[in-house]
Amino acid sequence: MILDASAFYAGVPFGSPSTYHTTPEVYEEIEHIKRAQRAADALQEMGRLVVLSPQDDHVRRARAAALSSGDLPQLSIPDVSVLALASQTGMDIITDDYAVSNAAHYMGIRSHAVMTSGPTVRGRWLYRCPACRKGRPPGDACDICGTPLRRRLR
Repeated sequence: MILDASAFYAGVPFGSPSTYHTTPEVYEEIEHIKRAQRAADALQEMGRLVVLSPQDDHVRRARAAALSSGDLPQLSIPDVSVLALASQTGMDIITDDYAVSNAAHYMGIRSHAVMTSGPTVRGRWLYRCPACRKGRPPGDACDICGTPLRRRLR
């Protein structure tokens, strides 16, 4: 299983004898939580937490899939690294992040929620300008009139 930051916040790797994987970007993201960081360091020393960097071609694949699903604007660099590592290893992802879960589904990767019930609907995000009433590429504002875009799941 590949862990994103929400899995560490929920304490997933600390209450199980399983071996988990994550990325350096996620490991860095949890550094501000001293308790979680100390426990993660101990798990890594025991061989129960493996920190791997995904290969560049899998990072490109993850970014392309997230762009196609419309999730890319919502994803951080650690999120993309988790998707890429799951693509590379074929492992499932543990996450409570809706955008990660939706992009994983789009890529054919299974995801499991920890602290939430997980997404009930998955699909492709469509971005629309409420002023121009036209579909737009993913982003924050309409490239024609500057109005903030709205998104909906299709």
